[in-house]
Parts: sequence; structure tokens; C-alpha cells
Amino acid sequence: MKHNLGKKAIEISSKGFPLDSYGKAIDKFLRTKPNIFSSRFQFPIMVLKETALKQNIDRMARFCKSVGAELAPHVKTTMSPQIAQMQVSAGAYALTIANFWQAEIFRNYGFKKLIIANEILDPAAIEAISILNAKNKAEIIFYVDSLAGLDIIKKHTPSNGKQNLFIEIGTDMGRGGVRDLDLAVAIAKNISEDDRLNLRGVTGFEGAVPNAARTEQGENSVTDFCKKIVEAAKRIYLYKSSYEFIISAGGSAYFDIVAKELSKFDEPRILLLRSGGYVTHDSRYYEEIYPFKGSNDAFLPAIEVWAQIISAPEKGFGVLNLGKRDVGCDLHNPIPILKYDGKLSKFSGEVEKLNDQHGFLRSNQNFAVSELIGLGISHPCTTFDKWRLIPLVNDNYDVVDCIHTFF
Repeated sequence: MKHNLGKKAIEISSKGFPLDSYGKAIDKFLRTKPNIFSSRFQFPIMVLKETALKQNIDRMARFCKSVGAELAPHVKTTMSPQIAQMQVSAGAYALTIANFWQAEIFRNYGFKKLIIANEILDPAAIEAISILNAKNKAEIIFYVDSLAGLDIIKKHTPSNGKQNLFIEIGTDMGRGGVRDLDLAVAIAKNISEDDRLNLRGVTGFEGAVPNAARTEQGENSVTDFCKKIVEAAKRIYLYKSSYEFIISAGGSAYFDIVAKELSKFDEPRILLLRSGGYVTHDSRYYEEIYPFKGSNDAFLPAIEVWAQIISAPEKGFGVLNLGKRDVGCDLHNPIPILKYDGKLSKFSGEVEKLNDQHGFLRSNQNFAVSELIGLGISHPCTTFDKWRLIPLVNDNYDVVDCIHTFF
């Protein structure tokens, strides 16, 4: 990685860190062998479990190898160059991001092979990407799903610029992407007629398929959508650039179906998955629907958010000093899993409601004011963006590194 983040100082904006750590270089802080429970960390605080993080990265790498796929993890989940480097070191082909600003963050940290999983229609971004590609300062691919969008790309790509394009395939009542495959062919032909443009492949996002779920009907819907991507690939392959053709899809819920179906496209190609949330997994949303559920070689939840009980005014009811500012709740509220009262123990209950800074805990188990509750989360993407510096901890909750995010 390009920059040594260990030399950076812990800033007061790094919430949850000990008061005496502010202003101290991270590597110096780590030499004190800090522990989440005994080194005066402030609560709430999010931690990443090192064992689970490494297991997830390794497990996904092994899956991709087993099905002959490459991986371009969607790093908008973590926005962390350190975690991205772990994924690249495990064999990731490229990184996926959501927009050009995110691309520039990772390019600044030394990552050059980038896929923007979106249409780009901003003139300044279009021009900048084309120059970076042309000067070999990066290899950036982005999406197009309309002739109108392609016209905008052409208009703002200078004569000495280069663009790498995926045609995005969509589904009715879904998100972006071409619905009619005849249009995909027209876009592909148009791209092939402009020497500034390279048709790099075809892509889609099966997570946007309506009613996708781990039911027979849901899996059939995802399968049908993947077949549509394969059919699009067959129709536009004639217009591909001199680069190896890429066929791609894959969030963190249905990548098994994606790999199976997209591998049926039998022209020379790269099969590319773009899963992101797998890297930390979670305790509910992905846990209920991902392919390895129930396996002895599964993804593990790597995120815990620890909060303190600051009030217990009724039996079985406690107020946590954690709320929507600290943890994602777009799909489910956080899930109580652990308690620390001088020793660590399992804990169950329900966070029935979140305010901005408070969580409403119900439990039949004993708890008391000032005790700490460890919470699993549902959907990692909307928890990461609440934290700028995150302790990476071992199984004893000793801090072994500090993970930076850039949101």
C-alpha cells in the first residue's frame, strides 16, 4: 500500500478511543498493547475481529478459485485501503467502487485496477477517467446502459482519452441496466465504432432482482436474471475490444448462483464476482441468506459494536449509549450477543428501538448499569460509515491494528 497509515496520529474525531491516545501516532499507541476492556476505551465503539476477517477473505478466495472466477470486491462496504490490501494480497483481481470519488481514494493508496459499478455521466469525471486510462495511471471500467448515456460519454471524452465500458443489464422493477437486449446490441455496436472506447464486457447486479430471497422462487428469479446476462454476453461478444471479455455480477448473497450460471458463457472470458459485504459478514441479514450457511467452513461475523448500559429504570429494560449515529439499522436493529462485566459471557436480548444516541434493550437475562453489551449488526455497509478509525482485535480483544475508513 502506498502510504504508511501507522504513522498517522489518532485524532479526536476517532470516537471511542482512549482520551490519552489522542495525538499519539497509531504505531506508538499499538506498542502499549491496548485492550478494548482494560485500556480505557470509550463506549460505544466498533471493533473488527481479526480471526473472522481473515477467515472471510480466505474463504471467498478459495471459493473463487474453486469455480474458476476472479474477484473484484466491492470496497464501498468498508472504504478501507487496509482491508482492500488484504483482499488483493489474497488474490483479488481488481477493486469495485461506486463512484469516481471513491475510485480516487483507492487510487491515491496505490490501487490501479478499478471498476466503478455505476453509470458515470458527470462530464468532469468522464474526462478525468479517460485521461487516467490513456496515460496508464489507472485501468478504470464503468457502466453504460443507454445510447443517451453513451452520447454523453463520447461528448466528454477527449480525442486522446480512453474509456473502458461495461454494458449493464437490468431487470424490470429493479435498478439501472438495459432491459431490452436489442438495446444492448445497439450500444455495443456504437461503442465498437469509436476508437476511444473499449467494450470490456457485460455486467449486472442480481441483488436488485425483485423478491430475491433464499426460497425456490427467489433463487429462480436470480437464476433467470443471470441467464439474461449470459444471453446479453452472447449477443454483444462480437463487438468486444481487444481485451479479454469480462462477464460479471455478484453481491454477497447469491454469488453461488452467479458463478454457476455465468460460467455457462463458454467464449474466452473472465468470470468476475464483485461481492463486498462478505468481508466482514454480519449477524443477521447476510447470515440468513448467504451460500455457506450451516457449513463448517463459513463466513464469520467480524463486526461487533460495544455499548454501555447507562440506565436500567425497569426490570428487563436497559438504555444503551448507542444509536443510529453509531450503528446501521436500515435492515434490522443490532443484535445483542455478548456481555462484559469483568468477564466475557454470552448474552441474548433485543434492541427494540434506536434513537440518535440511545438504544432500547430488552432482555430476560441479568444486566446492570455500567455493564457492556456486545452487539452484532445486520448489513455491514451502513455501520462502517459511522466510524473513521476502527480497532482490529484478536480473540482476547487486544488491539492489533487500527483500520482507517474514508467516507
